[in-house]
Amino acid sequence: MEENKKPEITPEAIEELKPNQLPKKSFIKRFWWVGIIIVVAVVGIIVIALFFHKDTSKPKTSSQTVSLKKTNTATIPDAINPVNPKAIPVGDGNVSSSSPKNGSIYACQIPGGGGGGNGTGPWLNNTAKTWDSTTKTAVSGAVAWPSANYQVSVSQNNRIITGNDLPINGQTTGVYPIQKTDKAYMYDGNPNKIASQTISLTLPLQPSAASKPGCLNMDSIGILSDGVVLFNGLDGESRDAAVYETLDSCDGHPQQSSEYHHHNIPSCILAKHNTPNTSSLVGYANDGYGIYVERDSKGNLLTNANLDECHGRTSSILWDGKRIDMYHYVATIEYPYTLGCFHGTSQVKQTTPAMGPRQGPPPPR
Repeated sequence: MEENKKPEITPEAIEELKPNQLPKKSFIKRFWWVGIIIVVAVVGIIVIALFFHKDTSKPKTSSQTVSLKKTNTATIPDAINPVNPKAIPVGDGNVSSSSPKNGSIYACQIPGGGGGGNGTGPWLNNTAKTWDSTTKTAVSGAVAWPSANYQVSVSQNNRIITGNDLPINGQTTGVYPIQKTDKAYMYDGNPNKIASQTISLTLPLQPSAASKPGCLNMDSIGILSDGVVLFNGLDGESRDAAVYETLDSCDGHPQQSSEYHHHNIPSCILAKHNTPNTSSLVGYANDGYGIYVERDSKGNLLTNANLDECHGRTSSILWDGKRIDMYHYVATIEYPYTLGCFHGTSQVKQTTPAMGPRQGPPPPR
């Protein structure tokens, strides 16, 4: 038998066929373009869905958003030649009344009226010209000040700071006058007492650089977050105050008008801000700029070599809830500790003893 063969379709035969008798093309070949349209549409829907996707499993609340804005995590440069707290260079002689200089204090007047410790403490290495902050004798006592107050508010373009110069948040002071039974009396017989003051300070909310650096006076140059005023790093004999003044456990003491004060950022504040790679606001200088504790990725405080002549730098900081590039002063454990000069224009500071105005500025202690 002969095999069944499909008849060959010739052009002549096609002309004789009816339309419905033509061979049918496969579905895919006839409708390929429909498939392309479907694929494009699906991809478009996926892209749009991803673009507008929101994580509904963990909605972000307003409080979470605020907390993110308030983080003090920052990129801090490595400390240049980190300072050993057991061998801090003594800052004696680094003061000038003519011009500012890195690692020095630009003073409006150079004190020489006496006051301060006798400079014979065992923490001082006169040969190496260094001092050991970990073994320095502190004034005894833990006096609480329940009436302490410190307020920071904003009014239009000003920052208003008020208080009574007593340490807040349960921070204590030593017993002053220094008692003769206190070991610290051997090195510093500070006869002054601590008394409430009336502090009213109006600072610019957005400080600006002065045409030239300003000198530091021998009274308050700022105020710290513990509610206590900050003096520059000199004692009454133009020496490194942190070395020669015998201070209490939070690095404070009173002068002749009973005004309790710091000459550096006290250990009580530093201990609260010890996280590596952070920048923390711990006070305000009298020109309105912030004073910060900044630690590098290893937890080291920055050094004079990282800073300018006024003991500051410009970088990203958290300022009134916003992260901006701005000048600020930076704390160090080496002299001059906080400010070397004013970067901005110092504002008028009013500090009077609670019992009445004092008779002229006494020499610092």
